[in-house]
Amino acid sequence: MFDKLNRKDIKESWLDFQNNKPVGTDRVRKVILDSWKRSRQYGVNALHQNKQLCSPEELKKRQAKSIILLNAAQGYLEDLFSKFLSSQGVVVLSDTEGTIIFALGDEKTMRETTAPEFAHDCSEETMGTNGVGTCLALRKPFLIWAEEHYYQGNHIWYCSSAPIFDPAGKMLGCLNVTGKSQSVHAHTLGMVLGIANAIERQIKINQIMDENQKVIRKQEVILNLITDGVLIVDPAGKVTEINQYALQMFGMAKNEIINQSVAKLIPSGLDIEDIFTKQRMLKNIEIDFALPGKDLSCSVSTAIIRNEKALPESLILTFTPSKNIHALVNQVTGSVARYTFEQMTGRSSVFQEVIRQGKLAALASSNVLITGESGTGKELMAHAIHNASNRFHKPFISVNCGALPRELIVSELFGYEEGSFTGAKKGGNPGKFELADGGTIFLDEIGELPLDGQVTLLRIIQEKVVNRLGSSKPKPIDVRVIAATNRNLAEEVLNKNFRQDLFYRLNVLTINMPSLRDRKEDLEILINSTMDRIKNQTNKSYLTIDRQAMNVLKKYDWPGNIRELENVLERAVNICEDLVIKCSDLPNHLTAESVKAAPDITYIEQTEKTLIMETLRETHGNIKQTAEKLGIARNTVYRKMKRYNIANNSGEL
Repeated sequence: MFDKLNRKDIKESWLDFQNNKPVGTDRVRKVILDSWKRSRQYGVNALHQNKQLCSPEELKKRQAKSIILLNAAQGYLEDLFSKFLSSQGVVVLSDTEGTIIFALGDEKTMRETTAPEFAHDCSEETMGTNGVGTCLALRKPFLIWAEEHYYQGNHIWYCSSAPIFDPAGKMLGCLNVTGKSQSVHAHTLGMVLGIANAIERQIKINQIMDENQKVIRKQEVILNLITDGVLIVDPAGKVTEINQYALQMFGMAKNEIINQSVAKLIPSGLDIEDIFTKQRMLKNIEIDFALPGKDLSCSVSTAIIRNEKALPESLILTFTPSKNIHALVNQVTGSVARYTFEQMTGRSSVFQEVIRQGKLAALASSNVLITGESGTGKELMAHAIHNASNRFHKPFISVNCGALPRELIVSELFGYEEGSFTGAKKGGNPGKFELADGGTIFLDEIGELPLDGQVTLLRIIQEKVVNRLGSSKPKPIDVRVIAATNRNLAEEVLNKNFRQDLFYRLNVLTINMPSLRDRKEDLEILINSTMDRIKNQTNKSYLTIDRQAMNVLKKYDWPGNIRELENVLERAVNICEDLVIKCSDLPNHLTAESVKAAPDITYIEQTEKTLIMETLRETHGNIKQTAEKLGIARNTVYRKMKRYNIANNSGEL
């Protein structure tokens, strides 16, 4: 095809075409003749041509639009030029509109040829028949030689071109190699086509890599949104991924963990090889992480990632610090402090002094012992101290030591491991001290704690560690202890009922809650605030207390303190059938005469007396019915009536 005879035929055909003479396909290829005809229709000047250049700004826009093509092609084009073309040609890359967006060639050839110049428009509409423009028009590989070019200035060149498509079949541009016409080789087009195919494969690879990167970025976002720690390890036990939450927990940088053995973090309790071999799942297993300068106890669960052959290739570990789990449990179960100093009512000097002491205790970190009679508000004070301290956002665990069965005291307070005793919960159970880690534990009625429980409590307070029942491994804890009692612990120490060393550990900051009889000036305020609360609860906001009833309430000594006051007022609100609470709505023992008649009567006895009197009124003095309602014998009713000096107006014996 490329001998001198053929070139002569092509040249004569080109001249005949330009002179509007008939041209047949016996001397020139039909594809070339068709392109010449299109070029004439476009109005292309075959003898004189002005370069159509876009501005630098427009070129940048075109390059940005073709960035996928450029990223995939540039390396191949550099290799093609350096290894095959050298000083014998140029290589160019165009966009779909024929504009050159990348070119490589020796300086001499680049200066001589027109097409390879950056920003030059090589479309058929502008340049006529040429390697780039005609390849784009045909959408297939194309070789054009010498006088086959429509523009006379390009007759000294050959062009081998191939279109480039994306994986969806959309044309992205054209690859073209240009050289002197006398150095044309038939294999050049094959080489260009091979490079174009390689570029298309690279585009597909880049697309897959981009999609994978998107997936990886999404995974990273998801991992970092998870509020649990996440580790991903390979079958060899090396960490391949970790989320931000885990890094914060560990206090380590990512490069300190990635590609490291997970055994460095978990020295025992997790056999990665065994999990992969047996393909077993773990659920909420407690494991200790060994971290620089600290130990971290976590609940760990696992999941296996399988490949396309259903074989395990990675293991996901999710772990939650035990502190977080305990905090959630405390939040759900209501183990939080509900009261503040602002909710503690009273203006008396003795009460204000107690509030001052409580606020000082809140600023400190030492243990607190709250003393006082039953019903004086010891638990409210404990709540308020916690809420005013720097532990306010941490757990507040309340334990009534007097209500714990003796045989369960150790397991309830300090926890137990699985299998430590018959009936032990699977997986073990944290004790109250573990649940309170970071916060406050309130030990109410501490004087009721048996001596063996006192020994364990003393060790925890001194060493700040807790040993679950059935475990030899101590768990460090950070718990502030607030204890309360209505007993005289100093006397209990003398009577050998309370350990002296524990008493000194607890009795660092002591607050003695005053009884109501020691703060009589607060009574009316307390009565009104308590009434307001009870009225809101019972939807009886209209109720008031008359002056006579208020005087009775204020003169009474309240041996049961605030608890008794609340009981009496709640009873009065519920039985009052008028708009005003009167003396008749109050228990009989509150009257001055009742108090004088039985000065030594206890709060419990007063409650019992009131209950008997009310039941007698309901049964109209029927002793048999009264006994049945109370669930006691008639003789007991008679004996209690005599004891409390209760008259039976019915006259029944």
